[in-house]
Amino acid sequence: MLNKEGSALIITLLLISILVGLVVDFVYDVYIDSSSLSNWSNAQRASLIARSGQNLSTQYLALAKESSYTYVREIEMPVPGDFGTGAFLSIKIEDENSKFNINSIIYPNGMTNEKALSSLKKLLEYLNINPNLSLVIADWIDPDKEPRLPDSEDVAKNTFLWSVDELKLIEGMMDKNIFGKISPYITVYGNNQVNINTARLPVLVCLSPDMTEALAKQIIDYRETTPFEKTSSIVNVPGFEAIGIKILNRITVKGSNFRVTAKATVNEITRMVESVMDTSMKIHFWREG
Repeated sequence: MLNKEGSALIITLLLISILVGLVVDFVYDVYIDSSSLSNWSNAQRASLIARSGQNLSTQYLALAKESSYTYVREIEMPVPGDFGTGAFLSIKIEDENSKFNINSIIYPNGMTNEKALSSLKKLLEYLNINPNLSLVIADWIDPDKEPRLPDSEDVAKNTFLWSVDELKLIEGMMDKNIFGKISPYITVYGNNQVNINTARLPVLVCLSPDMTEALAKQIIDYRETTPFEKTSSIVNVPGFEAIGIKILNRITVKGSNFRVTAKATVNEITRMVESVMDTSMKIHFWREG
């Protein structure tokens, strides 16, 4: 009898253990499913809010279009508004004309723009990057098959860059440290003119073979108190009586293309929408993530 009762007790305990395990698994699966559904819902809301941020940014672009000059390189701001509990939106707007257009080193007809190529070389030198990379980049873009350096045409795209990120495919630019050095100062968008109201020091330095760091700093010092309202005002900067005239066709005082990054967070789930738009609201680039 004792053996039978002991066996029954053991079987009962085993059954209870199995049932408890099944219940725990069921509760966990329900929790996971509920969390996944909640995360998916939050992600969808965050994506929609981020897209709305892109629409809001067009108000700034409209103002930039009407302005005779723009002097703010970058704006980053939270957006006040009722997006629901736990939801936040921030927008960052950056002037692409503050950067050097790397596509400008080759003319649309395939010929080399020697002045622009010289500027790219100088930019690389200023950033302590091998200036010969400018020749590799030129071969990547130009339509011909004639290498400027050995093997530089082997896997060349032979057309213009669609994105700065494409540089990572070019031999010598694959190093993330090199790419990280140059990427803040280059673009593939815009009218090939640099906004002297917003350009950073390395970009200003590369505008002319005669441009020194000291002269570039003169531009920065001047615009801090007196933003340039027209390009001809460059000659008013001390030391630019002659060099200012030489770079007139390479500069502007107004941004025409802007990178907009809208980031939305809903209950710790973040989604981001990045675009590049011109002041006519034409979208040249769009990425969501």
